[in-house]
Amino acid sequence: MPTARGWLVAVISIALMVAGRLFGTGAVEQLGFAMLALVFVAVGVVRLGRHDLSVERRLSPVRVPATQPVTSEIRISNEGKGSAPLLLLEDRLPPGLSGSTRLAVRGVEPGGTRATSISLRAPKRGRYDVGPLQISFIDPFGLARVRWRALGSSSFLVHPAVEPLSPPRDQGEHRSLASAARKQPTGTQGEDFYTLREYVEGDDLRKIHWSSTAKRNRYMIRQEETPWHTRATIVLDDRAVAHAGLGHSSTFERTVEAAASLADLYQRSGYSWRLAGAHHAGLPPGKGSDHLNRCLDLLAVLELSKYDDAALIRRLVEVESTGGAEAALVLVTGSLDSEMAMALTRCRRSFRQVTVVSFPKHRFSDHGTKARWEGEARTVEVTRLLARSSIRAVVAGPDDSLASGWNATSQMRSEGEAQWGRKPELV
Repeated sequence: MPTARGWLVAVISIALMVAGRLFGTGAVEQLGFAMLALVFVAVGVVRLGRHDLSVERRLSPVRVPATQPVTSEIRISNEGKGSAPLLLLEDRLPPGLSGSTRLAVRGVEPGGTRATSISLRAPKRGRYDVGPLQISFIDPFGLARVRWRALGSSSFLVHPAVEPLSPPRDQGEHRSLASAARKQPTGTQGEDFYTLREYVEGDDLRKIHWSSTAKRNRYMIRQEETPWHTRATIVLDDRAVAHAGLGHSSTFERTVEAAASLADLYQRSGYSWRLAGAHHAGLPPGKGSDHLNRCLDLLAVLELSKYDDAALIRRLVEVESTGGAEAALVLVTGSLDSEMAMALTRCRRSFRQVTVVSFPKHRFSDHGTKARWEGEARTVEVTRLLARSSIRAVVAGPDDSLASGWNATSQMRSEGEAQWGRKPELV
């Protein structure tokens, strides 16, 4: 097909032919005819040209954290007998992906190879499809062009950002099941016990340690020595009702980044961990770098669900019924409520440590001061309920670091104390 320049030359040549015929000027008419013939010759050259080209695209790496560049390398090889002219390459990019998509490659001789690359940078997590790639031939005068699809699409994943978190407080020196430092409270009889902890509703009253109860003026429970499994469960709240905000500053994006940070923590600590969503089934327990990559791949594409607000409670009930002698349960959510606190209290019997990481909606919204303080009061009330069951809480806002809150909470001596981020300011 003629290019814009080709169409312009064709129109001018026709006008010259008409003017030469009307005014009886043969030279002008011949000039117009020659220009028109040149356009037809250019179209014939690009259409009849035969070029056996082999095109490859390579994305490296195919898994990256947010803001890290990805290199797209395009390699063109001429496997034909004739030289290929100037090539124009155009690779389609999805919205939000920065990078130049139009490139020019000089002619490729028979048996020759040309390679070019572009740097792509994604602003947030997700799956990005690059392509299809289209190649255009243009004649030397730029009057005609032929375009065809040379390659399909290639994809890469952008993982959520990961913050380094401190290892579990009771890491221990041995990680085997037979000699683990994590201990499970059991119903065995005897006077020997591993440690003391504060009474939680549902505990066996026969295991109250009366001398310590008298000293501390609160009920203390004996905790017998039985190995805990070095396993953890991460539950991510993917219900739309629990989140607020838009884009990267939303509560859901922060919860996804928190879940990714926890997966990285348990991978470094040698744990076996499971990732589950309120709606999404998640991944079964596993460990190692391969399991971490699978978790991050899932978190890269996980989306909110607007259906079934009670899905999180059912997921916690399932976790409580299937979990046994596990070291840790971490719930990563938006806003907290009392029903959620009750479900976590029941989970406390199956896990040595239960932690909640919360990004309340009122801290990420643009509501008025009254609405934000009412939301803060509800959050304080729920964290007090959690504290009664020795459940730790990390509550953070849009500008707060998860690492600082988590690390401070993991070093606390008193169980159930909440680590607060910045409170909503008065405006």
